[in-house]
Amino acid sequence: MAYEAVPEAAHEVARGVVDGVAREPLRGRTVLVTCAGTGAGVAVAWALSRAGAGVVLAAADTGPLEEQAARIAAAGGHAIAVRTDLTDQVAVRRLVEQTLGAFGRLDAACNDAACNDATCADAACADAARNDATCADTACNDAAWTDAGANGGRACGPALVMRYEIASMRPGGSIVNLAPGPAGIALTRATARELAGSGIRVNAVAAGEPDEVAAVVVWLCSDDAAHVTGETLNPPSLRPPPR
Repeated sequence: MAYEAVPEAAHEVARGVVDGVAREPLRGRTVLVTCAGTGAGVAVAWALSRAGAGVVLAAADTGPLEEQAARIAAAGGHAIAVRTDLTDQVAVRRLVEQTLGAFGRLDAACNDAACNDATCADAACADAARNDATCADTACNDAAWTDAGANGGRACGPALVMRYEIASMRPGGSIVNLAPGPAGIALTRATARELAGSGIRVNAVAAGEPDEVAAVVVWLCSDDAAHVTGETLNPPSLRPPPR
């Protein structure tokens, strides 16, 4: 499938209807969503739940998370809210442990870069962006984004979260990074290469309309996207108009 056609297929999967037949492509699976209390994270969590997934909502502010979890449960879904400092290694490890404790499995994750500390990430982003053309290992590995010692004990970017997600994710799993920027795209590509053959896919989705982003995330977490890894996809609203 051409990647230009992905969002159209994604919207069908997210609605739970493909070729006129209702289905829940993520039924029985568990997906962890960071920054799930605001913005695109809310739309992603709802779309994943409608697709049949159990959802773990993570962010530093529990108020919006608990509200979203309650609303998902009222609609017949399954969700838990976990207060997490996503720049703290111990907190992130506990988040994954709580996911496994609540659902017994982790099948996919959606990591929103908007949740990370922009100040601590600046230097790492700049360093990785300079190397984006070649995606050198030194620019894309954990040290570039999650060196707690270099950042006053604070880790940066989605790499910290991915480290613990990958360690506990089932074969056939999927990780989606939202609005990652140049350094995050480089990290996504490098991680996808490192995991080649493991059965875990890693992709990114550019910023866009929340519902469009959510539809693409659901598609990337489904078996329909089993052939896609290391890619950065654009929601339909970001496409240039036809000439």
